[in-house]
Amino acid sequence: MKYAVLLLGIASLLIFAGCGNGEKGEQPAKSEYQGAVEGVKQEPHAVTQEVEEKAEEAVQMVEEKTEEAVQAVGEITEEAVETVKEKTEQPVETMAEKTEEHAEAAQEKAKEVLE
Repeated sequence: MKYAVLLLGIASLLIFAGCGNGEKGEQPAKSEYQGAVEGVKQEPHAVTQEVEEKAEEAVQMVEEKTEEAVQAVGEITEEAVETVKEKTEQPVETMAEKTEEHAEAAQEKAKEVLE
């Protein structure tokens, strides 16, 4: 029984030592960690620059579209004003003519009455 316990202890030590050595071989070197850290430090800066560039492009596009919309609205407004002027001038002229006709007719009737 003593031999079995002794053999079991030795086997456990060998297994324990073997497991520890395997992990050391798989661990990455310190320089690999530093390279990864540098990459992570540089990535946010690059991403920030890219986001800023895209934001500037979006702002420029919005400004251009706004200018186009303002010009289009201005043109439509001018056309509407011209149309309204044309449509209001005709009835005003017609009313002026009819008023003159009625005034002349009234003057004629007044002359007839006075005579």
